[in-house]
Amino acid sequence: MTVKRIAITTILGGLVLAFLAVLALAILREVPGTNSYAVLAEGWLNGRFDTDHCFDTDCALFNGLTYIIFPPLPGVIALPFVALFGSDFRFFVVLSALTFAGSGWLWWQIFRREAAGRDQATLLVLLTLFATPLAFVVLRGDGVWFFAQSWGFLFSSAALYSALVRRNALLAGLFIGMAFLCRQMTILYLPLLYVLLLEANTAWYSIDRAAIKRALSLAAFPVIAILIYFVYNYARFGSPLETGYSYIFPVEWDVADSGGFFLRLRVRELGIFSPDYFLFNAVYMFVAGPHVDFAGRYMTEMAGFDANGASLFLVTPVILLAFLGKWDRAFWFGLGTCGLVMGLTLLYHSNGFSQYSAQRYALDWLPILLIFLGRALKAEWTPPFALLLAYSMGVTLAMLAIGGIIAG
Repeated sequence: MTVKRIAITTILGGLVLAFLAVLALAILREVPGTNSYAVLAEGWLNGRFDTDHCFDTDCALFNGLTYIIFPPLPGVIALPFVALFGSDFRFFVVLSALTFAGSGWLWWQIFRREAAGRDQATLLVLLTLFATPLAFVVLRGDGVWFFAQSWGFLFSSAALYSALVRRNALLAGLFIGMAFLCRQMTILYLPLLYVLLLEANTAWYSIDRAAIKRALSLAAFPVIAILIYFVYNYARFGSPLETGYSYIFPVEWDVADSGGFFLRLRVRELGIFSPDYFLFNAVYMFVAGPHVDFAGRYMTEMAGFDANGASLFLVTPVILLAFLGKWDRAFWFGLGTCGLVMGLTLLYHSNGFSQYSAQRYALDWLPILLIFLGRALKAEWTPPFALLLAYSMGVTLAMLAIGGIIAG
């Protein structure tokens, strides 16, 4: 082993240990009364879809009743723990840590198949876990948004694993249906999953018995998941297409000094989706770097951290190597899926907010880009890739640490 290899291995190992220490601290510091999935599960146990209260500001007020608007599957996951410990259950970060470990295992299996070798697969797994917004949402699993996103990432990763490694359409459909019940836009993965399941010499547009069987197997569980969501929406709001977002941020709950008050104004005056949000969201997605405000007489005191995060492409620039791989049909279907999901979020009223890291909504399409990064990474690129990975891990860790210090 060369001196350079020992040095970079030591640096990466030290960063991993630092991340794990931060995760352990987050688990120890978690307190009850922060994750609204706890009260959602408690409501179900009491035979209700509404709740007496919620722990965050993104709840809906409909006909005088309070509702947790988020997709239901994370609540189902929390249900047995809430049944045992009540709504004061305070180990959501532990559950998020399980998704972290599961995602690591899935991506190790995927990269062993897609990457050039074991070294490249190892570095790609480290990137996935410690140099993307995944680390942040796992650490913040005590919040309803982050908890749902950690599970959504796990299930979408499992869907890709099922298509690429297991070659099982039914299993891929099951996991993308589960991902949909955590993060709705992951349902858009279906065309890409279909293409990934094809043999190299099979045209994606061919229609025969095998194609029909493949499509039906892939779509079976997603159709069931969509129907479950429609029934759930109808039971709460009287319409299968009403998710509750039309009733969030009621004036009755206003607190003048609450964080992110601009989001309330956006929703009330511009709507959930609007072209007016594009510039703001695009700047943070592609241009904005980590930013800390300094104050005091000598501008030496940390006053605040930009809670809208930083660009993933600046924090983790090595993901752009994905575009140096083969531009085959899977790549174009994947790029189209990434573009569609990202395009919708660029028109959304929030870019993720309360994120002391890169844009966490990128996790909805990032698993796709990771596949093509694994395929593109050449063995001779490993040394510079490892250095850039250390940089990205260091920046991500610094953002989490500084953001946590200021927020705490």
